Amino acid sequence: MKRTSLDLLGWPGLERQHNVRILYTSRLGTTISLGIRLRLLDEKESKKLLGEKVFGEEGFPPHLEKLGEKIAKKCEGLPLMIVKVSELLSEEDKTTEFWTEVAEKQHNSIFVDAYDQISEVLFPSYDYLPQYWKMIFLYLGAFPPYSKLDLHTIFNLMLAERFLEPFGEKNVVDFGTEIVDSLVFMYHVILCEVNPISALSRSKFHVHSCWQHLCRKEASKIKFLHVLQSCDDVMKDQRRLGAHSNTLFAFKQVSDLIKSDCAATIRSLLFLGPYHQFPVSIPAMDYKLLWVLDAFNVRFYQVPLEILKLVCLKYLSLTCNNDELPISISNPFQLQTLNIGQHMNIKKRGVHSYVPVEIWNMLELQHIEIMGRDLPTPNSDATLDKLIGLRGVSAKSCTREVLQRIPNLQELAMCMELRPYDDDDDDDSFIAMSRLGYISKEVQNLERLIYVVTNPEMKYEFMIPLGMFPSSLTYLHLSGLGWPWEYMNDIGSLLPNLESLTLSCYAFRGPECVMKFKCSLNLEQLVIEDTDLVRWTAQHGSLPKLGMLSILDCYKFKQLDWTRDPSTATMPTIELVDCSPSVISSAMKLLGAGFKVDLRTSYLR
Repeated sequence: MKRTSLDLLGWPGLERQHNVRILYTSRLGTTISLGIRLRLLDEKESKKLLGEKVFGEEGFPPHLEKLGEKIAKKCEGLPLMIVKVSELLSEEDKTTEFWTEVAEKQHNSIFVDAYDQISEVLFPSYDYLPQYWKMIFLYLGAFPPYSKLDLHTIFNLMLAERFLEPFGEKNVVDFGTEIVDSLVFMYHVILCEVNPISALSRSKFHVHSCWQHLCRKEASKIKFLHVLQSCDDVMKDQRRLGAHSNTLFAFKQVSDLIKSDCAATIRSLLFLGPYHQFPVSIPAMDYKLLWVLDAFNVRFYQVPLEILKLVCLKYLSLTCNNDELPISISNPFQLQTLNIGQHMNIKKRGVHSYVPVEIWNMLELQHIEIMGRDLPTPNSDATLDKLIGLRGVSAKSCTREVLQRIPNLQELAMCMELRPYDDDDDDDSFIAMSRLGYISKEVQNLERLIYVVTNPEMKYEFMIPLGMFPSSLTYLHLSGLGWPWEYMNDIGSLLPNLESLTLSCYAFRGPECVMKFKCSLNLEQLVIEDTDLVRWTAQHGSLPKLGMLSILDCYKFKQLDWTRDPSTATMPTIELVDCSPSVISSAMKLLGAGFKVDLRTSYLR
């Protein structure tokens, strides 16, 4: 008897019959032919389902329609969540006042009850996770619901927490990315990507609020992490504390409870609520064993000196005014991640802001982000051998003397801000930029480069040399350079390993871009945003591996021509958002040629 696909799946002897229907379900994502991966509902489908479940086929009454739309949106497209919320709503009064509370209040009774009931369904999926994944999974509950999560930030936090270690030949980033991918595709934990661009680059994502509720509940239960909701929370022996309202830590009552209940066990404090623009008075933190302090969304007038006495810190992130950093910034000598943001960006003419030279004594540093400040030239032969990420600096930090002391740098993000006046300071900046060839010569392992010119003026085109790009780059983001589109093909030939390219805010300018034969052979993702581009053409044999082309906020863009090689296996996806209505005809032709086209007509002018 001829074997069927069901035989290969472990059901031998099952003959093919037309009246046989098999429903296969699993907590794990699969690649077998019977597995059908269910998608989330969009906002229109969610609203329709919620309305029918509560009110029948007629849907919402007029006075509750807008509120019903908001409630459906909070369910984030998960059918189970929509059905459970609809059941609970059906048992309550259909008043505008009650529905407004459900739609607007984060911790209302309807959603809390729905989360609790759904957690019982979801818990086995968590329980099946490998043990070393569970800590990473639970850590996701520290972040506020519906918030965008940055993969690199989470990696740095987990490194400081010792949750991630090199595994075999894999580095930490590859190992962590593999875990996140598994949570996405196997366990359906991360259900919503922020947008298609970020989905490919995997730098931004968000976790469904159902899962985050389960994370917070389980993490608090096992004394792994507790997210504070009020001053009355019990935090006995908790090791990690978070808050989605940053003002909570300013209350003396909370501070006293921490000192009495968990001062000896506390390892992490996470201020992850929305940015608080007014200074918060935070009590002294006498937690000698604290490893992680994330206070980036809390404004300080200056770096609190008592924080710099926490010598066990491995991760420090905070925001302060544009003052000079104290020399004691180097006191936490075990620090791996240093992130200092700016509340105000006020620059004095002729004055440059540098971090203290003592930073070169912090030998454990792996990531530095110092917006608006630069690394000084070291006074000795000190090197930062473990530093792999440097962000927020200007071209003044990219001298040969500095780059030679960071031999293993993998990511560099620098910003050039043009002054609103012409003076010698601008001349110094252009001299610094003319020396950027040091990057390609001194930084051999660089994989990600971000170069942003703020307040760009088109008279300053060709401001950086093409020779600055190391051939090792896999990701490149350029903004505000004003280059002609002809340079695109030069970049493709100079960077054979480039996989992702983002061009924003007139990085290139001009009406037409033509991608030539054998250009950018390994490029998988191309993002073009906010330019005066009118026509984009990809000739036969160019961009053979490109899987995503995104053209965003290019209001003059009208025509897209792509001669695709039929022998290539890649089926590209094209995303067009906020372009000229004339681009629709080009999009339809490509759709007929087999391309996947995401045309946001609701945003078109």
